[in-house]
Amino acid sequence: MKKNDKYYDKIIKDIKNIIQVELNNEKIELAIKKIDLRLNLLNFNKIEDYYEYYLKNIDTEIKNLISVLTNHTTEFFREPEHFDFLADEIFPEFIKKNKPIRIWSAAASIGKEVYSVAICYIESCLFLGIKYESIPPIEIIGTDIDVLSIEKCEKGIYLASDIEKEMGKVLIQKYFDYGTDELANYVRIKDSVHRLCKFKVHNLLINSEEVGKFNIILIRNVVIYYKRKEIKNIILKLVNNLENNGYLILGHSESLSGLDVPFTHLKNSIYSLKSEEVNDFTRVFVIDDSLTIRDFLRKILTRDENFLIIGEAENPIEAMEILSSMEQQPHVIILDINMPQMNGMEYLEHLKDKPHPPIVIMSSIGFDEADNGIKCLELGAFDYIEKPSGTHSLNEITNIKNIIIQARNSFNENYFINRKTIRHKYLNNLPKNISKPDLIAIGSSTGGVEALQTILSQLDKKFPPIVIVQHIPEYFSLALANRLTELCNFKVYEGRNNQILEPNCVYLAPGGKQMRISEESNKLILEINDSEKVNMHKPSIDYMFYSIAKLKLEINICALILTGMGNDGARGLKELYNKNAFTIAQDEESCVVFGMPKEAIALGGVHQVASLNEIPNILKRII
Repeated sequence: MKKNDKYYDKIIKDIKNIIQVELNNEKIELAIKKIDLRLNLLNFNKIEDYYEYYLKNIDTEIKNLISVLTNHTTEFFREPEHFDFLADEIFPEFIKKNKPIRIWSAAASIGKEVYSVAICYIESCLFLGIKYESIPPIEIIGTDIDVLSIEKCEKGIYLASDIEKEMGKVLIQKYFDYGTDELANYVRIKDSVHRLCKFKVHNLLINSEEVGKFNIILIRNVVIYYKRKEIKNIILKLVNNLENNGYLILGHSESLSGLDVPFTHLKNSIYSLKSEEVNDFTRVFVIDDSLTIRDFLRKILTRDENFLIIGEAENPIEAMEILSSMEQQPHVIILDINMPQMNGMEYLEHLKDKPHPPIVIMSSIGFDEADNGIKCLELGAFDYIEKPSGTHSLNEITNIKNIIIQARNSFNENYFINRKTIRHKYLNNLPKNISKPDLIAIGSSTGGVEALQTILSQLDKKFPPIVIVQHIPEYFSLALANRLTELCNFKVYEGRNNQILEPNCVYLAPGGKQMRISEESNKLILEINDSEKVNMHKPSIDYMFYSIAKLKLEINICALILTGMGNDGARGLKELYNKNAFTIAQDEESCVVFGMPKEAIALGGVHQVASLNEIPNILKRII
């Protein structure tokens, strides 16, 4: 403190009592300089003389001092993810239903946030085909403790060079007028935006009943300056100003984690008041360094379809920090593989044997990186989705949503237990007179990499040819075949066209191709072709099973349907059952997804239902 003068101390104490923020040394020095400036302007030689004047004119004087000490760092569309959230998920709900909406910017500073919200709303209306004169009623209130800031808000005049850095030329031309003469270097917000906004001086820390109820409150980059207890008090006061299920938006670096307040966390720094219905939503957390992919997922995983993206991160290290502070954990994590600082595979290694939500890999992997994709599935990833590029078909989008839903549904108390340790009572009720098979056919999908490893790694060296369709992307099949060869005592091939099936060998359908079994000169051969998808899959299990059912050779067949989503393979297995093949379905408890086996059982095409650990023993008995 300057000369430890009690008068400086008293004035600064008054300021702190109003803004209720602990001032650091830098802020205290600013306050002292501001006080000295007032002394000079008013021609006072001594601080005690100014202090006497200050007490008589405290309202005017303290406004000037507060202005220099409050934070005015702001820009148009600052933290753009919040405006994406408003435009994509909130505004359409009100616009389509023609519902009025009230929004409060509780620390308006110089008005850029308020006008950004107004522009965002107008753009949302235009996008939905609503002309400006027909937009639903909206009222945006901007408040600030600083009188001078509110005056700047009302004027809506900004330095043109600043605005040109903060938004594109198209928006500037639509929503700003360039000044002339002495204002040639400035722009002013157009009346079409200004009329949607109101401004007033208001102290957040006092009773806010006068401003009324709102659907959305933005209080961004404010509570970061307060202690946890003070933050709780501020937030609880704001509860009275929010409509039920209204939204509270903080700054990106702010959180309500650990505070006993009636808010549900939706996504990074966005909360909903008493929004119990979100418990029915599938909460998704996205880890991907591609903004394009994160934008794409935000657009397809909407509240209308019961999805909520509750958080995003550009890499796993950032994700771990965010997830550790989140009150509500995600049901599903979508994870890229190639990212800076820590890649997706390293993240899965880190999570190994630790509780975590189901993880869906979404990545673009070429041939050289396919081993990494297989490794991710080995490490417990629920499934792999090829990262979309270009135009996205409805089927692709539907498939992504279905996989996420299935991933959520797979979550149970046993999810984190290594499935290989699960033990069941052995079933001895095998059908009598099972003939030794001449061919074993297996179909698998989600969770199939682990299931195939478990089964094949326990087989002896002598067995009939085994043919496998695993739903897998292109490039992955060769990597999976090589990985299975490493784990087993025999060769696992990626199937080739016209390849003759040999005993003690396993043949895996190539990703992106169809595989069928045909016969020639009393020998079984593979046919690899580019036929259309069956059941939305290529390779398809049904496509292979039906080809086996049509064989004319008198051979004994054993067919298995393993863990997987959907119904591919169920009808083909039933057809094989009708042709006297011995059929096995993996049981629900050991399946990652009990979809395909469940459908096969429902069709009556299964002789034996067995756990993943029982299946190798059954195969050993019959071969």
